[in-house]
Amino acid sequence: MNFEKKITSFFTWLGVVILQLIMIQVVTFLFSLFLPGMENYPQTHPVLFVLILGVTFSSGVSLVGWLALKLHWLGPTSKYLWSVLATVMGAYLPLVLALILYQELEPGNPFFFISMLISVLSFHIPGWIKRV
Repeated sequence: MNFEKKITSFFTWLGVVILQLIMIQVVTFLFSLFLPGMENYPQTHPVLFVLILGVTFSSGVSLVGWLALKLHWLGPTSKYLWSVLATVMGAYLPLVLALILYQELEPGNPFFFISMLISVLSFHIPGWIKRV
């Protein structure tokens, strides 16, 4: 019985992670619809582009995370604020590093994917820590 519970919780967690990665893409796409000319921002306004990506990555992860916590798919809800703060930091650190390392942020930059993964992972880390 305990093994079944662990397997179920693992697949639930994996489903939440996949939904968070999908929601990052959806929120970024919807945000790009409201900002005309955003496809030129990596070349013309790279700092603004990094700020926008950090907001969209963080909000995509946090929205699905909030829903998962509200529906009791994940652990305790008391660490939601820490999860959101960790998500914001996890989204911005790789993006700022990419901004420092590259002159121009081109589509397909590996730091975008790294930022998405770290922001999702950062959302879950406070729930894994016993005391924050």
